[in-house]
Amino acid sequence: MKAKTPSKTPSRSPGTTPSKTGTRESAPSPRVAGRGAKNSAANAADNAAPAAKSTRAPTSRRPAANRSEARYVARETPRDKAPADEPRHRNFLPWRRGNRRITVQVRSPALWLAETLAALGRRLWIVGKVLLAVAALVGAVFVGRLAVAHVVNAPRFAIRQVRVSAMAHVAEDDITRLAGVEIGDRLLAIDTDAVAARIAHHPWIVSAQVRRELPSTLVIDVTERKAAALAILGGLYLVDEAGHPFKRATLRETEGLVVITGIPRAAYADLREASEAALREALALLAEYEHPDSLARARRTPGGANTRPPLSEIHIDARAGYTLVLYDGGGQIRLGQGRVTDKLARLDELLADLGSKGIAALRTIHLDGPSNDRIPISFRDDVVAGESASPAR
Repeated sequence: MKAKTPSKTPSRSPGTTPSKTGTRESAPSPRVAGRGAKNSAANAADNAAPAAKSTRAPTSRRPAANRSEARYVARETPRDKAPADEPRHRNFLPWRRGNRRITVQVRSPALWLAETLAALGRRLWIVGKVLLAVAALVGAVFVGRLAVAHVVNAPRFAIRQVRVSAMAHVAEDDITRLAGVEIGDRLLAIDTDAVAARIAHHPWIVSAQVRRELPSTLVIDVTERKAAALAILGGLYLVDEAGHPFKRATLRETEGLVVITGIPRAAYADLREASEAALREALALLAEYEHPDSLARARRTPGGANTRPPLSEIHIDARAGYTLVLYDGGGQIRLGQGRVTDKLARLDELLADLGSKGIAALRTIHLDGPSNDRIPISFRDDVVAGESASPAR
C-alpha cells in the first residue's frame, strides 16, 4: 500500500479567505475596505441627489426594491469621518487654537529713522508755536509796563493841588499831613485807599474818600464826627451820636455841651457795650428834651416859656434812673426810668407855675414817683423849705 502523503494545504493566515478557484486571496484591511465603502456611498449619494431634488413622481424608474441600497447611504460630514477613537480636538487644551504661521516684517533702519525724525519735527513745530505765542505775550506785557511807567512818570500828571472839603474841627494842613502827599508827587501812583485809611485815623474823622481829578488834582472828601455830649470817664471825653467816646475834650470843644455823669471809668472798661448803651439812652433823653415838637408843647402850656431851661448835666444811676440838672441854679429834675414824654409834659406845667424865680430857687423835683397827682418839690433854704403839692391838670 502506498502510504498517504499529507496534502500540502497551505495554512490560512488570519487575514486570508479561500477563493472559488482555490487560490488564496488576502482580505482587504479594514481601513482600505472602509475607504472603498465610503467612496461608493459618496458616489451613490451624489447620483441620488438630483433624483431627490425632483418633485415629480418616479414613473419610469425601477421599483424601490431593486434599487441599490448603497445609493441611499447618507453622506458623512467631515466631523463624522474622524474615527471614534481619535479625539475631536488635536490640542491638549480644547480652547487653545492651533499653531499659526506669523510673518515678522523687519523694518528698514533708514525708514524707521525717517519716521522718527518726521514725528519729532511735528512735535518741535507745535512746541515752537507755543513758545512763540508765550514770547509774544511776554513782549506785549513788557511793552505795556513800559508805556504805563512812562505815563505815570510824566510831568503832566504831577500833583499841583490838594483840595480838602471844609471842616469845623480839623485844619486842612492836618489832613494833608495825614494824607502823606506833597506837591509834585505822581498823581497816578498814589494809592487812594491807603490815603483814606490814614486820614480816618484822626479822632474827628468818621470816614474819608480820596479821588483823582486829572491831570494834577487830588481831592479829599472828609466826614466829621458830631459831638453830642461830654462824658466824665476818668477825664472829660467827647461822645458822638452813637454813644461812643472818641476824644479827650479840650476847653474850647466843651462849649455848649451837656455833661453825662454816673459811669466810672473802670465800669466803662469792663462793660463797654452796656456803658455805651446807657450813654445812648441819655442822649435820647436829651434829644427829647430839646426836640422842637416837645418845645412846642411847652409853649402851648398856659404860662409856659418859649424854651425849657437849659441843662448842664444828665446823671445816670443804675437804680434811680436819670436825673436832669438845670444850668441856671443847679436844680435837679429826677425823671427815673420810662414814660419820658409824659414826665416832660408834667414838668412843663410845674415850671410854668413856678415861674423864673421859682426855677432859680429850685432844688429838686421828683417825677420818679408812682403818681403824678402829688409831686414833691424842694427849694433852696433861702426861698422855701419842705414839699409843695400841685393839682393834676
